[in-house]
Amino acid sequence: MPIVGIYRELGEGEEVVYESKEAVPIVVVKELEVRRLMGVERKEHPLIYAIAHVYLTNRRLMILALHQLESHELLEHRAPRMATRSGAWLEMPISSISLVDLRSVDVKRDHRLVGFLEWGGFKELVGDRVPAVELIYDDRQASGRVKDYVDVVSSMGVLVKDYRKVERSSDKLLLIGERMVEDFMPALKGLMERPIEIREAEERIVSGEE
Repeated sequence: MPIVGIYRELGEGEEVVYESKEAVPIVVVKELEVRRLMGVERKEHPLIYAIAHVYLTNRRLMILALHQLESHELLEHRAPRMATRSGAWLEMPISSISLVDLRSVDVKRDHRLVGFLEWGGFKELVGDRVPAVELIYDDRQASGRVKDYVDVVSSMGVLVKDYRKVERSSDKLLLIGERMVEDFMPALKGLMERPIEIREAEERIVSGEE
């Protein structure tokens, strides 16, 4: 049976569409829209910086974080610490991804991110308009230790004290660098435009089983 990363088995009929040749920087972000006295405030909260390998199959996106670091915001709120080197996974079905787009990231504004990139050997990505792929996904369909950590932080009230005031939340990944824009983004968009026939019920209908 085919495997990727550290012994990650692929399912029957599952094929690798894209695999990063080298590790890439990734930022795990939660965006919240919160009711305020003067309306609704929308804000992105960077949670985790990671240096990771990216694996895209015809059914799911898998990210293997080799090194990771909590954001400055989490440190300020004394959130639980993460193991710097962990080999933690984050994976999600293609059907859970609702948006893939190109955006620029102002890396220089986040000094902790700058330090992490320089430590990881990505000094060329320290700038004010760094290209990145923005990916929005349904966290309820994701799995892995990275997802579990985000859930713990969110449940602790670190990002917002009263979660009842949250109008909407979005889970995002920022995959930084031109390689992600040139190679990964077209591959993922191509998969999102195809019908995904992986549900057992649909397969039974196609085969004529009741």
